[in-house]
Amino acid sequence: MTSRKTLLAGVTAFSAAALTAGMCINAASASPLAFSQMQAQAVTQANQVADSLGAANGGIYLDRGKAVVNVTDAAAQQKAEAAGFATKTVKYSFAALTNAKNTMDSVKNVPQTAWGIDTKTNQVVVKIYDAASQATKDKVTAAAAKLGDAARVEQRTGKLSTYIADGDSITNDQVICSLGFNVTKGGEPMMLTAGHCTNEGGTWSGGDVSGAEIVESDCPGADSGLLTRPNGTGEGAINTGQAITSAAEPTVGEQMEKQGQTTGGGSGEITSVDESVNFDVGVLNHEFGTTAKTDHGDSGGPAFDGEKGLGTLSGGDTQTSYFYPLTLELESYGLELA
Repeated sequence: MTSRKTLLAGVTAFSAAALTAGMCINAASASPLAFSQMQAQAVTQANQVADSLGAANGGIYLDRGKAVVNVTDAAAQQKAEAAGFATKTVKYSFAALTNAKNTMDSVKNVPQTAWGIDTKTNQVVVKIYDAASQATKDKVTAAAAKLGDAARVEQRTGKLSTYIADGDSITNDQVICSLGFNVTKGGEPMMLTAGHCTNEGGTWSGGDVSGAEIVESDCPGADSGLLTRPNGTGEGAINTGQAITSAAEPTVGEQMEKQGQTTGGGSGEITSVDESVNFDVGVLNHEFGTTAKTDHGDSGGPAFDGEKGLGTLSGGDTQTSYFYPLTLELESYGLELA
């Protein structure tokens, strides 16, 4: 099998004005793959402009496939609009939001809570679940209050759970999870899934693969698990036939798809990035939240946008599914997509 080098999704250069105009005309009738490519183009171009704004950069987000650049002053607004982008004037720069999120990260031992950056609302969104203890609720609420309107608190029903039961994909005969991505390490074929799955130990099998050994298992902190692929076949593609040719960073507002052995396929929207999620197993860092619907057995399954791989499923609740970024997994383990 010929390996493809891992890279962030690259795009053909367009003028921003032509790109955004094209998005307005074509998004409604575009095929899923064409829409994915338009989103990728919008994100790349918008990030280039946002990065040029320095301290006035408020981050970007996607609105029905069209990139919006957040700005904190009139000069930045003029520059972004001159490049052809819609803008939104916001109170907080992206750096300020990142600092606010990092401040929340200093709050430890608070299971059943989560927080991450929502560039669409220019806030750190802090989620507190019913299952959290009263002491945890009070602790996190007090920390969020110190951030003023840079943060908003959402009360969530139910309980956060890592998905590691019922389903059918890869199994060690004790728990069942889903394969995320076929990868290679030093030319050797391997399988990427969730770390809270591989933490269960054993040898794994699924499809025409058997006797897969654990190479790496990281959870909490990260949520990555790497297995050998001693036999079996499989290109770098979702089981629907969608090829995965690159890894890309998630963007708020981005339309994405997922696949898992319990709930199958489906789609959703990315609602937060760089989220710290306090599962009962410990805090998982750098997760991204989505509106995709998932369930037990889907753990480790892929999130993707067209040919771009985005991440592997950690878990969630009835409203939000959390994924660990593929770019971090590839970098951490020195992997390439198969």
